Amino acid sequence: MFFFYQVLTGLIFFACFPFLLVIVLVSGKHRRGLSERLGLFSSRAVKKTGGKSVWIHAASIGEINAARLLIERLKAILPELSFTVTTMTLHGRDYGRAKLGRDITCLFAPLDVPLVVDRFIKIVKADVYILLETELWPLVIVKAKRSGAATVLLNGRISNKSIAGYRRLRFVFKGVLQHFDEIGVIGSVDYQRFVTLGAKPETVTITGNIKYDVTLPENNLEIRRKNRELLGINESRQVFIAGSTHEPEEELLLPVYKRLSTEYDQLWLIAPRHLSRVEQIEKLLVAETIDYDLLSSCKNGTPPRHSLILVDTFGDLAELYSISSFVFIGGSFSNYGGHNLMEAAVWGNALFFGPFMQDFQEAADDIVKAGGASCVQSPVELEEQLVRLSMDKSALQEVSSRAATAAGPHQQAASRQVELVARHI
Repeated sequence: MFFFYQVLTGLIFFACFPFLLVIVLVSGKHRRGLSERLGLFSSRAVKKTGGKSVWIHAASIGEINAARLLIERLKAILPELSFTVTTMTLHGRDYGRAKLGRDITCLFAPLDVPLVVDRFIKIVKADVYILLETELWPLVIVKAKRSGAATVLLNGRISNKSIAGYRRLRFVFKGVLQHFDEIGVIGSVDYQRFVTLGAKPETVTITGNIKYDVTLPENNLEIRRKNRELLGINESRQVFIAGSTHEPEEELLLPVYKRLSTEYDQLWLIAPRHLSRVEQIEKLLVAETIDYDLLSSCKNGTPPRHSLILVDTFGDLAELYSISSFVFIGGSFSNYGGHNLMEAAVWGNALFFGPFMQDFQEAADDIVKAGGASCVQSPVELEEQLVRLSMDKSALQEVSSRAATAAGPHQQAASRQVELVARHI
């Protein structure tokens, strides 16, 4: 099957390549980083320290944050390691270059076609290939293994939404999964799904979710102070953040904002998951006659003038949680599957989410059970909860404290995953 996959993808890609290249050059879309995607770059672009080389594939921003923690832990025990991080998106690559440090190589991942993958692997020369989450590119995985690199899949997860597709293509993915030396999965359900799809049981270990392994930075007090100063708010003003929202969640939340922002003197921040939607949300705010500030303007020195701030910048949300009182987790009203709660929980926030948290269900259940979060079925129910906690400061403090406490048990995932990787270095 691998042979046929390789032949098929090669024929299709190289037959279409001249036309695709013209489209890219004319439109300008995907032009940035094209040489990296094609493996047409010099080995000088890959920073080496002299020690063994680790290649981590992190699809986008969320996985970049997980990669950063993994790199920090690995460097603590093996400081001579060098790292190359690949990502699928331009935003992910730029974010990685900004956040991972100058000694980390951050590139676009190669296209999963013959010759391209071969050249990329030859340039990077990785001793270990780490795949974060379950983005299975057959050629990359199989060829990395055949090149002599140890292959490790971490944070393995197969969602309810994707399991049916994987089962239909089990004849393809069974061979791919058996090329991993280690597979660290998030939970018992994922363990069973990976084994059912063909992974060797002895290679699969439950390690937890590294994305949940979130701790406060050492300078957390400085981060709080900086963000309060940036937004011109004192310690007593309540802040509501709608984080990683999807359409139509902004439209659903704005009536709640209109009623609460004035009555309770709250500052609201809306942070869409995809910044490509900022313009769309601005049009919505104008149509609703709601005044707002852009976070980018605040960061450029313009003091905020309104009680709603639209987050139009990358990489700031996790630290903005430091000043919030309430957090709504986006993607949970829109049936997207939700997003990571732990980045907000660790700062001690009262958390709310809608009925669709299936991609983060275990974490959601844990925090609800601990009393640090509530599942709300509608914006009306969310408003009722916000009113109750806004009026009862001691209850708000208790819920926030419980959320922070609930984040604690998840803070061993990185150590378990580092242990899996260290076996092969």
